[in-house]
Amino acid sequence: MKRPMPYERHIVGLENVPESLHGCALTIGNFDGVHRGHRRIVSHARALADAEHQAVVAVTFDPPPDLVLRPGDEPQRVGPHDETVENLLQAGCDAIVTVKTNLDLLHMSPQAFIDEVILKHFAPRHVVEGPNFFFGRGRAGTIATLQTAGPAGGFLVHVVDPVMVELDGEPTRVSSTLIRALIKVGRVDAAGDLLTRPFALTGTVVHGDHLGRTLRYPTANLERGEQIVPADGVYAGSAKLGETTYPAAISIGYKPTFADDKRTIEAHLVGAGGDFYGRRIRVAFLSRLRDQMRYNDTGSLVDQIARDVEQTKGIVNRAFGIQ
Repeated sequence: MKRPMPYERHIVGLENVPESLHGCALTIGNFDGVHRGHRRIVSHARALADAEHQAVVAVTFDPPPDLVLRPGDEPQRVGPHDETVENLLQAGCDAIVTVKTNLDLLHMSPQAFIDEVILKHFAPRHVVEGPNFFFGRGRAGTIATLQTAGPAGGFLVHVVDPVMVELDGEPTRVSSTLIRALIKVGRVDAAGDLLTRPFALTGTVVHGDHLGRTLRYPTANLERGEQIVPADGVYAGSAKLGETTYPAAISIGYKPTFADDKRTIEAHLVGAGGDFYGRRIRVAFLSRLRDQMRYNDTGSLVDQIARDVEQTKGIVNRAFGIQ
């Protein structure tokens, strides 16, 4: 029987959390990327909530706490916040509560966080986390802190084992940190496996130098946001504009043939035409094709781009089961 949902599925601000979510199975975190480990936590919470006819609620933070504490840091987010919300709902949450991150929140003591956030706004029956969950000022709160507070607060703490995978012949714990490291060196296929979907950059199409058009392979230039960007190179993937998805040969780097000093993210959308400036685009990465290379003439470059495009079409067709 479908559970009634007398609440919005995405709630912004603790002050807007309805009492109908009290008694929930609660999980708290950044959930950056919503990877296999996050999905295991949500699945465990789902089983607990279903047994008691309660909701699964995930609390997440925007902007990411590290950007508030260290505003000058290089962007490191795996996915934009709206996609985090969407993926958490898809994973099995009933409601997502986005807490606006500020220094007052980050400077709360662990006990104040339990009292003023967890108990006051959710009064959960269950709190479900991984073993490396930390909270409160200086990340001083731990799973043990929650377990100590549980009996008086009326909640049970459930610790979900991390997901382990074999990576480069070694057992490795799945984490957002690992996924960022893989993306940073261009291992987008391995990152996608841990995310359960291809890593993607989302942003707005902006004006570039129009070199692609002169080379007969026009590109959509992506404005960089707060997401981590893969290593320089050429990738096979796809690009979604509106409701249409195209195979995409994606280039990241400085255009060594033209001695360009500006790092760009640009995608040639196979079979697309028209003006995309100002439109939102989602560029997904399936496989790394090659390093950026310098060519002695534009003809050699065009020939290589043609090979990149043909290789991209083959990879995308196989990924989507197209013969």
